[in-house]
Amino acid sequence: MRGCAMTYRARIRDSGWYLLIGGFRDVQVSDVESLLRRIGEAAAPCTFQLFDADRVAGWEHIYMAAVNADRAFKTGSALSRSLAMEILLYASCRDQISEALEVLGVSKSTKNMALLVMSQERDEAQGCFERVSKLLGAKDDSVLSVSGEKLRILMDVYGVTGEELEAVGGDPHEALTSLVIERGALLAVHR
Repeated sequence: MRGCAMTYRARIRDSGWYLLIGGFRDVQVSDVESLLRRIGEAAAPCTFQLFDADRVAGWEHIYMAAVNADRAFKTGSALSRSLAMEILLYASCRDQISEALEVLGVSKSTKNMALLVMSQERDEAQGCFERVSKLLGAKDDSVLSVSGEKLRILMDVYGVTGEELEAVGGDPHEALTSLVIERGALLAVHR
């Protein structure tokens, strides 16, 4: 599946947000702040978030984090001031920004990235995503998939046990994605 360039498109029901999620392989990050500034300019006026794709359990993981973050802002339970940061909190399954950045944030050592772009306008979201994609390079959504060694890494990062995977049953990669999404959703209960 190497080189897969399908962008995942979705809408958050009852909110009006259009989302585009994609993966990028072999991204070169020499200066994180500079990269974020350039991407912020290219993504404007859309909301965006970058993730270390090696810590992402499928595009659904990011989508559900966005759904939960949107709900947190609507209910007044958001911990951060920005929707983008709230999404990172839910995706990382952490309530501390510093921990969320450590789990899923991009750094100089990040090689594979996931990009989320959101807008209230479908065409605007698409345009923002395309502009940012040009800055990141090689589009490859296979970096979002859970396969091989990534399964064990994600189990460790998100504290998922083999017993939990067995209890969910079915394909272990899909089970892991479900468990990570559930852990993120449970953040709202603990707030």
